Amino acid sequence: MSDVDKMAALLAEYESQRRREDQAFAEGFRIGWEHGIDVGRGMAEHEIEQAWTALAAKIRAIGKGH
Repeated sequence: MSDVDKMAALLAEYESQRRREDQAFAEGFRIGWEHGIDVGRGMAEHEIEQAWTALAAKIRAIGKGH
């Protein structure tokens, strides 16, 4: 195998590795994004529930004359 052939093989391996890393990064980013959306929605639901619970307690207190 000549030096040129070795260099071509190394370059091909480098390109292949770069594509695999790009794909892995994109997949990791996608999974992280989806997880972040799920966590954000869950947190929003929790905060909304807390706000409604506090509001309901205030309304009940007004109804009882407090």
